[in-house]
Amino acid sequence: MVNKFLALDKNYKFMLKSLIPQNLRTNGFLYFSAILTWALVSFIYLKRSEINLQFIWQASALISFILLFFYNISTKKSLLPFSLTVLLEISLLLILIYFDNYQIIPILFALVATQLPAHFNRRQAIFILLLINIAYYFTLIADHPNQSIYTVLIFFVLQVFAFSVIEATLKEQKAKEEISAINQELLATRFMLKESSKKQERLRISRDLHDVLGHQLTALALNLEVTNHKVNDEFKVLTEQNLQQAKQLLQGVRNVVKEMRNEDQFDSIAHLNTLFQQLPNCQLTIKNTVMINSLSLNQQLIFCLQEGVSNALRHGKANNFELDLHKDNHIISIKLSDNGIGCQQLITGNGITGMKERLADYSGEVELTSTNKGCTLTIKVEDTYD
Repeated sequence: MVNKFLALDKNYKFMLKSLIPQNLRTNGFLYFSAILTWALVSFIYLKRSEINLQFIWQASALISFILLFFYNISTKKSLLPFSLTVLLEISLLLILIYFDNYQIIPILFALVATQLPAHFNRRQAIFILLLINIAYYFTLIADHPNQSIYTVLIFFVLQVFAFSVIEATLKEQKAKEEISAINQELLATRFMLKESSKKQERLRISRDLHDVLGHQLTALALNLEVTNHKVNDEFKVLTEQNLQQAKQLLQGVRNVVKEMRNEDQFDSIAHLNTLFQQLPNCQLTIKNTVMINSLSLNQQLIFCLQEGVSNALRHGKANNFELDLHKDNHIISIKLSDNGIGCQQLITGNGITGMKERLADYSGEVELTSTNKGCTLTIKVEDTYD
């Protein structure tokens, strides 16, 4: 009963956590300070106003501004373009500034500046901030012509500072994500190189056993068989025993070589599972499996799937993968799906080209598709090995 309760509590926390955008969870203190700034500015702006129609629309404008702010910083798919929502925020603040006796509303332009780094480069953002402050200047020039320029400059510098802080934070976060993806890719590559080295060593030993010991034992068995026909009857029993031992030894060497070659025909599913055990915070779900008869095809598919996983880690920021395999006669279909960010425009790069080259001898077809829920790598090959 206690375990059941703990499981329900864990599921509830997971569901609650999933409702909160990722950036709000990771930068919660930053956004808490933003809403606290908005609350203090709103309080000072409205504290001496009487509750009338003007108070209601001013309060509504302030609430609309903070709602638009959190709408823009949400990582969920936006229904409205970012430029439109930011324009609405700026318009609301400029209207409120016209009735601002304390000149405190311009502080909220700093919140607007914090949204710009995610969508504009530095030059574009500075240009937008300049336009904002030019519009702000013309709202002040009528009442305070001597102090307006200094007031605007102070707020402009504050906005540039806010923009720079968020820009640096985003760059640092992006660098950490890139380092994490590269680290995972290096782990996967190291694992593949380690497995490849083991395979090459086993193959070398099996070839040496077959080429050196196998050939010499074959020659020894032939010589003993010839000797057995030429010796006297009293030595035939001994030569026959030696011949049988040589044949048994030759068969033993052949069995060892066969076992070592069979070990090289590794199970692709087990190989991928082992690979994912080396990758932190990554999970592989296998829906269906098939038997791949060709050793060389099996190896090429492993390299292609490893390349697909590496690309999803590096470019798609994925951490959850699903593998589905089907076989119809000699045609094998493989789908590797991930939960990454996907991409709006797919460009065939060296990875896909390399996969096609690897699978060219097996009539291979490689296709990469993308949705808003990640990417799917589809591979079709012909396994004609009997």
